[in-house]
Amino acid sequence: MLADRSALQQGLGFGFRIGIELVVAVAVATALGWAIDHWLGTRPWGMIVLFFLGVAAGMLNVYRAVTGISTAAGYRRPNDNAAAPPAGTGWDDDEN
Repeated sequence: MLADRSALQQGLGFGFRIGIELVVAVAVATALGWAIDHWLGTRPWGMIVLFFLGVAAGMLNVYRAVTGISTAAGYRRPNDNAAAPPAGTGWDDDEN
C-alpha cells in the first residue's frame, strides 16, 4: 500500500514537472518576444516568432524529460566514445 502511494506521488510529480516546463518555456519566450517588440517597435513579429520557439523549446524539454536525456543538446560525455575510431587510424593521419 505504501509503495503504491509512493509510485503515485512520483508519477504525479513527474507529470507536474512536464507540464510546468512546457508552460514556462512558452511563457518566458512569449514575454521575451513582447519585450523585444516593445523595445524595437516590431509588434507583433518578435512575440510570434519567440512564441513558436518557446513551444519548440518546451517540447524539447518534455522529450528530454520523458526519454531520460539530461544533457544539453550536442553534448557528448567523455566516456561515450566507444563508437569513435581510435586516434591515429584516419586516412589523413601521419603514420611515419
